[in-house]
Amino acid sequence: MAKCPNCKKENPKPAKTWKYGKFKVQAYTCNNCKTQYREYYNKNGKHSFSLKLQKGKGYIRA
Repeated sequence: MAKCPNCKKENPKPAKTWKYGKFKVQAYTCNNCKTQYREYYNKNGKHSFSLKLQKGKGYIRA
């Protein structure tokens, strides 16, 4: 379960999942504040980093 980088509300289900190089990516849209963000996990399933969508800048580190 991923937490929104803006409002910290938990979102249970990713909107989309895919592989990107050595990472497994899960895309979410927050049900509370509608922020779009992505969670990146390494091949062992450990969380590596998060990116959030910022208007005019694209995805930035959260």
